[in-house]
Amino acid sequence: MPWRVSTNFYNTHRIIVRHVRLFILIPLLVVICAGCKKKPDPIVITPDIKKNHLQRNHIYGGVKIIKTNTYFMAADSIMVEDTANISKLLRRRKPDIITTQQYTSDGYLLQFVKFNQQKDTLLKRDYHYNDLALATRWEEYDSTGIMVTRGKYLYDRNKFLCGEQIFNGDSIAIAFAYNTDGIGNITSVTQSMGDFTMHTENKYNQDGQVVKIVEYEPNGRAFKTVKLEYDNYGDEVNRCVYKSGDKLIEYTYNQYSQEGKQLKTIYEDKIHHLKETHYYFDHDRYCNWLTEVLVQDNQILSIRKRQIIYYQN
Repeated sequence: MPWRVSTNFYNTHRIIVRHVRLFILIPLLVVICAGCKKKPDPIVITPDIKKNHLQRNHIYGGVKIIKTNTYFMAADSIMVEDTANISKLLRRRKPDIITTQQYTSDGYLLQFVKFNQQKDTLLKRDYHYNDLALATRWEEYDSTGIMVTRGKYLYDRNKFLCGEQIFNGDSIAIAFAYNTDGIGNITSVTQSMGDFTMHTENKYNQDGQVVKIVEYEPNGRAFKTVKLEYDNYGDEVNRCVYKSGDKLIEYTYNQYSQEGKQLKTIYEDKIHHLKETHYYFDHDRYCNWLTEVLVQDNQILSIRKRQIIYYQN
């Protein structure tokens, strides 16, 4: 009778081989998957010269209109502990000041209007641009609709800003002359008001963000220095103002969430012993704050409520 291998032997052999294959295959898949893991998107920091008005003010998304209601609360002696009841605090109040800002689809300011509590227009400023999205001029109107002042922007052959003029009637009241680097960053500013002249110099980091501003008196002596620091995402964190060398006179600190939401701003004026904190709440899906509470000495001084309308909601 010929020798035979039992069926149980074959079945056992199949199970062992299958387990060995799985043992080899699973680590291999882990290695492959680990190698194919999607890399995080690189952080892109926009140079100052490339920022539109929204980016300069830490506002995200395709914003069309921002309406801001400002409530002055100092006379009410409301303490910061009542911040959680903001809606209740404002329910029966009218805003003291109302502003609207209208933007182009590419983030440049078109119009700014300021109203009083009765919604009467206090002032209006209109901005104009050319086909290259370069600002060319602006006009400001008073409550009666009469133009009270206007401004004009000047550019060099490289389309870099080289000057600005502010008029009083037909006469130039204030003139700015700008020097720029190879990409258009403003490296120095000369401001003239009649015979009075001031000079400012700016320095930038490798990302094109201004990190130092030095202001000079008419006699050429430096009287104020501003130093700025940024986080890894390019958001301004610290701003220190020095006078007469290294004497700190002002300090501003900004706090953001991991998603980029602006959470808090602390400002301190060391000369006048003034310290105030701005708290930001109710962020929308674009991480823009909708409520700001200004606090000084543990007392709420003002509240701002924003309504933001986007080009594509």
